[in-house]
Amino acid sequence: MKLREKIKNPEPRKLNEVLKDCYDLVAELRVKLKLKCDDILQLRKDLDLAREETQLAELRYNTLKDAVDKAANDKLNKARGADNDWSN
Repeated sequence: MKLREKIKNPEPRKLNEVLKDCYDLVAELRVKLKLKCDDILQLRKDLDLAREETQLAELRYNTLKDAVDKAANDKLNKARGADNDWSN
C-alpha cells in the first residue's frame, strides 16, 4: 500500500463518534490493564510468600538433620568409647 493512498472508510462516521469510541476503548483498556497489573502484583506476593515458606522449611529440615546427625554421631562415639575401654 502506498503511503499517499487514502484509506477507504467502509462506514463514514462523524469525528465525534470516532473520538468517543476511541476514548471508550482507551478507558476499557485502562481497566483491563489495571486488573492485569493487580493480578501480577498478587502473583508476586504469592511467589514471595512461597519462597519464604520454602526457606523456612529448608531451615527446619537442616536443623532437624543436624540434630539427627549429632545424635547419631554421639551414639557412635559413645559406642566406640565403650569398645575402646573394653579392649584396654
